[in-house]
Amino acid sequence: MVSPIRRNSVIGVVVLSTIIVLSGCASRKYVRLQTQALEPSIQEAQNGVKENAERIDAVDRRAQQGITAAGTADGKAVAAQQAAATAQTAAQAADRKADTANQGVQTANNRINTLETRLSSIGDNYAESEKQVITFDTNKSTLTPQGKSTLDKIASDLSSQRTGYMVELQGFTDSQGSEQYNIGLSQHRVESVERYLVSKNLPLFRISVVGLGEDNPVADNKTKDGRAQNRRVEVRVLKSTNARQTN
Repeated sequence: MVSPIRRNSVIGVVVLSTIIVLSGCASRKYVRLQTQALEPSIQEAQNGVKENAERIDAVDRRAQQGITAAGTADGKAVAAQQAAATAQTAAQAADRKADTANQGVQTANNRINTLETRLSSIGDNYAESEKQVITFDTNKSTLTPQGKSTLDKIASDLSSQRTGYMVELQGFTDSQGSEQYNIGLSQHRVESVERYLVSKNLPLFRISVVGLGEDNPVADNKTKDGRAQNRRVEVRVLKSTNARQTN
């Protein structure tokens, strides 16, 4: 037989357990109701976070595009500056070449004036003999066998005449190459002729030389044959009408 005290204790435990269970159920229901009430706010907050993230990404993309565009613009600016510097350098080089060419032309004119002064100071009357032409290969100032043969005849004709003559040498080129280069090349050609005549015992002081570049072409520079004719040295022998020949 169960004692009253034990029975009451059992009943108390059962009642307490029931209360706890009922209390737990009530708590979960309460939490669920509170959570359901907060879900719209939570969802709104999540949507706001998502929108803010998307806006941040968009801003970041625009910022990156701006940085890229700025870098491209800087690169173009640097390239433009480099191109301007290159153009300025080329212009300066062209100016220097023009100055050099002008100096060459001035030197040629001075030599022509010197020759005319020398002839005038002599006071004799001079007659020009038939002009002889010595031609050259492209970009060359070396005498050809044919050119040497022509100069040999000129030297032989003057060997018996010790006074009363002058030899004028004018060098030319075709139109290929720069003006500065052609003036220099024409000068080399007349100097080659001059050296050869001096080697044939013609006095150096009776020879006047000048290189005139591509001036005074005698043929069309657009054709191969015309350019060949323009690569030349013209030899003029000026004889005094008062000169005496000695044998």
